[in-house]
This record gives sequence, C-alpha cells and structure tokens, in this order.
Amino acid sequence: MDRPGRCRAGRGMMAGTAEQLIRKNRARCICGTCPTYNECMRAAESLLFCVVGKAENCTFDPKDCLCPTCPVIKTLGLKRAFSCIRGSAADQG
Repeated sequence: MDRPGRCRAGRGMMAGTAEQLIRKNRARCICGTCPTYNECMRAAESLLFCVVGKAENCTFDPKDCLCPTCPVIKTLGLKRAFSCIRGSAADQG
C-alpha cells in the first residue's frame, strides 16, 4: 500500500504503527461518506486521512467535514478537521 495518500504514515508516526491503525480502523472510517471526499480520493481508495495524511495528488472543493463525528477520530483522541486536505494529526501539529 504505497500509493500516495493510502499508507503514508504521518510525521512522527512509525510505519508499522500506521499499518496497525489502518487495519484496525478501516471498516470504521467514514471518509468515503464525507461531502469533501471526491472521485480522485475514491479512485486511489484513500481513507483514514487522520492516520495516513492528506490526499497528495487530489484537488479539493472543501464542502463540509465529517472528521469531528468520525468514530476513528474519537477513538484515537484526535480533534482536527479536514484531514484529507490538511493532513494527519501529526502533520497538523
């Protein structure tokens, strides 16, 4: 899983840890239902932006953000929004 935006660990996160988080949380991820999620992200099968970071090769039309309601975000104790655009919690500082 080395396509851009799929499994690139956020800054400071070890790749093995990111892989574990992806496996554990992929089914719970709601990125695909978000109004900002687009065809570019869908084509790359990108999800879990809060873990893997932003979708590097996609352009965006920010509409609304479901990050604050995401069960993965809540489980991981994160508070950031628009992870698909701004990057993972580690990327955003």
